[in-house]
Amino acid sequence: MKSSHTTKTGGSSRKSASRAVSSAPRKPEVQIGGDKTARHSTPHGLRIAAIDIGTNSLHMVIVEVTETMSFKVLSSEKELTQLGRESLVRHILPRPAMTHTLGVLSRYMRVAQSLECDRVLAFATSAVRESVNGGDFVLMAKTQLGLDIRVISSQEEARLIYLAVRQAVGMEEGPALIIDIGGGSAELIVGTSDKALLLESRKLGASRLTQQFIQHDPPNKTELRALHKHIHMTLKGLISRIRSLHAAKFIGTSGTMENLAALCVGQHAQEVARHRVNSEMRYEDFEIIYRRLIRSTFKDRLKMPGLDPGRAGQIISGAVLVNYLFEQLDIRVIEISDRAMREGMIIDYMQTHWPKVRLSVEITEPRRRSVIELGRRCNYDENHHQQVTKLALSIFDQTTRLHHLDHRHRESLEYAAMLHDIGWHIGHSGHHKHSYYLIKNGDLEGFSPVELEIIGNVARYHRRSMPKKSHEAYMSLTLAERLVVDKLAAILRVADGMDRGHYKNVQRVRVSLRNRKAAFALTTQADCELELWAARHKADMFEKVFKVQVELSARQQKLPT
Repeated sequence: MKSSHTTKTGGSSRKSASRAVSSAPRKPEVQIGGDKTARHSTPHGLRIAAIDIGTNSLHMVIVEVTETMSFKVLSSEKELTQLGRESLVRHILPRPAMTHTLGVLSRYMRVAQSLECDRVLAFATSAVRESVNGGDFVLMAKTQLGLDIRVISSQEEARLIYLAVRQAVGMEEGPALIIDIGGGSAELIVGTSDKALLLESRKLGASRLTQQFIQHDPPNKTELRALHKHIHMTLKGLISRIRSLHAAKFIGTSGTMENLAALCVGQHAQEVARHRVNSEMRYEDFEIIYRRLIRSTFKDRLKMPGLDPGRAGQIISGAVLVNYLFEQLDIRVIEISDRAMREGMIIDYMQTHWPKVRLSVEITEPRRRSVIELGRRCNYDENHHQQVTKLALSIFDQTTRLHHLDHRHRESLEYAAMLHDIGWHIGHSGHHKHSYYLIKNGDLEGFSPVELEIIGNVARYHRRSMPKKSHEAYMSLTLAERLVVDKLAAILRVADGMDRGHYKNVQRVRVSLRNRKAAFALTTQADCELELWAARHKADMFEKVFKVQVELSARQQKLPT
């Protein structure tokens, strides 16, 4: 152990403090809560809401990423909106359907907010993609709800469906054909557990085919023949390609397939139905239900057990397509998966945002996770920021009778310390100002505007000049908020000086308050002249704000790890 070093700074003779600092009252506090601040989130993993804006219906699933890097479902919502009930032929989204859909989306957004989702993904498919006023609908969702809707291509739709089904269904024994029949399009996908071999989409959705070919109830033979011929002409080339890939199993997904499977089971007496598997559709069962469907009226179909009433108007077209696939591909059984595009949206997000997803398992507090994520996006020196944060919080805890702040302000100091140097990402010159800008505009989640202003200002004043009346961002705060910034920035400046070399030399700091003096005793693991020099030069704001004289001393001692 070496002999101690001691240095003093000149107390009240400093002249660089602004009038706002020197004339501020002693004890007013910023009120955390109420209209000016965001609700603090409860600890949880990354939560994602995925909304599939389909031709017939809206689906939303909300999940939380788990420690196994998978996800668990927290909520699932579905509502028939029939957004594309006219658009697939006329290519115009009906105004009433748009209004209804926006109302459902508003409700979904409230559900996502109540479950504290970190991300809301919303993808739209055929109906919006093919309508001349689809852009109007997207703009209305943005302006009315603040929801960004991504209109995806048919190829992308097929890829997302593949991602979802691959995770849920084993494909180890060989390629699988995935059949997804939506309202506007049908996706035919062949893939293995490793990769997609074929991703195809055709305009053969159940709603589209019904609008194009079915005019009578029940449909007449001419309509059914025309519908069958259209399906054959659309798929005949693709069927050959599918056969060449030798699918070992067949998987159906989405509403049409699920409803047909439910009809196949529902046609049996209860005793027989108990021995049928709801998650599969056998051709022997489908053949019977198919013959019933093509002869049924709308009222007949409403009475059929297993059929969603909202699909009674278009299920025949879907059944004709499924029958064609059964026959052309010599399928005996189709497994039914409840995974669809919405789960694919989540899997794709997890794959393309892997650092954020991994961080969500390490850090379950959303605000802290968001802060760390911003720091890592800015390539910050994580070790230095951790060290400065540790020292700043230690000083805060030991000086409560000086600053009179509480745990909410302690948290603001912590986050400011964690991000104080991220401005280096833009450039060294003026990096403290860049840090303020990045904190304000870095998409930090769960913070109110006033919290971001306080955190950003505290980080901004970790070096160089103290607050001045000419600093607009600082002066935009209330007097009480400025006082909080003064106190927290004063602490942060000293803590930052104590890690001047960025190698965690200071292992511990002890603060003693007596006779208007603040004595900082550092315990270091190596020579500490650099840290003493930097802390001494950065103690000016601490002295001015708290009206004390700062003394610094240090001793070298290897603490046990």
